[in-house]
Amino acid sequence: MIHLIVHLVREIRFCRPVFLRWMYPVERYIKVSKEYTKNQYRPEASIVERYVAKEAIKFFLEYINTATPVGVPQSRHDSTIKGRGTQGFNVVTMGLHQLSQAHLYILKNTTGVIPYIDAHKRHVIDTHPKMNKMRLLQGHNRTFINWFRETIFAYDSSLKTLRLLVVGPNLNVPTWKGYDINHYYFYTKSHDANSSVQNSGISVDGHSDHFCSAFDNNLIQASMPYYGVITNIWELDYSEFRVHVFKCLWVNGNAGVRQDKIGFTLVNLQKVGYNDDPFIMAVQARQVFYVQDPCDSRWSVVLQGRTTCIDDHIDGSTLDVSEMPAFSQQMPFINEED
Repeated sequence: MIHLIVHLVREIRFCRPVFLRWMYPVERYIKVSKEYTKNQYRPEASIVERYVAKEAIKFFLEYINTATPVGVPQSRHDSTIKGRGTQGFNVVTMGLHQLSQAHLYILKNTTGVIPYIDAHKRHVIDTHPKMNKMRLLQGHNRTFINWFRETIFAYDSSLKTLRLLVVGPNLNVPTWKGYDINHYYFYTKSHDANSSVQNSGISVDGHSDHFCSAFDNNLIQASMPYYGVITNIWELDYSEFRVHVFKCLWVNGNAGVRQDKIGFTLVNLQKVGYNDDPFIMAVQARQVFYVQDPCDSRWSVVLQGRTTCIDDHIDGSTLDVSEMPAFSQQMPFINEED
């Protein structure tokens, strides 16, 4: 049996994980086909007839998107594309500081607000020409919301969406403990503590400004993945529309994230950072799982999550088995003769 394990490693390296090549989906589909049999004397013809009828209905639905289908079951995963709260609904009155953090993040990630962000940065530079870039960035984050409000109210021709944004969200914030979006099921960390599964791990690719120290004047803009866990799920109410955000506990990218020689990404969930920027929009979230490293319990291996359904661009021949990213970027070389 010990020798078998050596061959299993090589098999995974060549053929990828087992779920990409097993036969269970085919067996399940055979069960569905057997249910098409209504004429015991001609079972094959009965299966073909019902299969063609089902395919014809799906074909017509592509051209009648606004119609309500009759006799075709609705997928329970359709609503997870736009997002919906699922568990633990509550309404909480939030403090101004936390609400301003979430509001500022939404403004920075709204396309129509970007020109105002650039204009305010130029305004801060002109007001404080001798201040270093890190202090200028901090001043921009601290004063942008008030400056943006005064600027929008000064122009009557501003878009309605911008005028709603400058008013800000309601202090009474609906919260959730479970939220489905992007074909992922997300839970808060507190909900995960009472569950046998893990759904609070999260990752997002972010563009950020980096400085070596408080006195560093050389701004470096970089894109990097951030890892963390969800602590709260908020639904910010802007009167005529709502924006869902995740409040997260982020791992420090410098001290808490590393990559081993095989290519696995490891994180130390105790190395927390970025407390001034804990929010992301729910639509930006990507689910990950953390598995404790058997060699060092302080570190956890990051595994990419799988979505709950098949995307449209995936070949139907794969049935309900979707592609999953490799666990590591580099697999060790294995001698073919072993």
